[in-house]
Amino acid sequence: MYDSKTSIEYIESRFPELSEELHEETWDGLLHLQMAVYSRRAQRVIDDGDRDGWQQIAQVFLDIWRDCTPDVENALNVSFLEHLNFTDGKKSRSWAYQTMPSTMREAWDEMEAYNRKIHGG
Repeated sequence: MYDSKTSIEYIESRFPELSEELHEETWDGLLHLQMAVYSRRAQRVIDDGDRDGWQQIAQVFLDIWRDCTPDVENALNVSFLEHLNFTDGKKSRSWAYQTMPSTMREAWDEMEAYNRKIHGG
């Protein structure tokens, strides 16, 4: 089961280029801030139209999501999914939502619906 330490270790093992940022002294050990690093990586991949990179991001998400502690699930919702932008504009982004694995899409949709409800949208 992935906990706050092992989930970040797993992300780092799959994306070693994030190692320095994941362990930046300001937020090293702070799960939500470390998960935001992973989210920023995902958004860069989406913005760049990197479909292979997106599949790697999604697979790591699923691996953790399927077997994680409640605090990690919360961090994946609040500090990863919630910050992803799938709206087309200057950059094409909707492709990432459309190709998202169904489990991940359901998690995003539930989070989005909850946010609309609490924010009156």
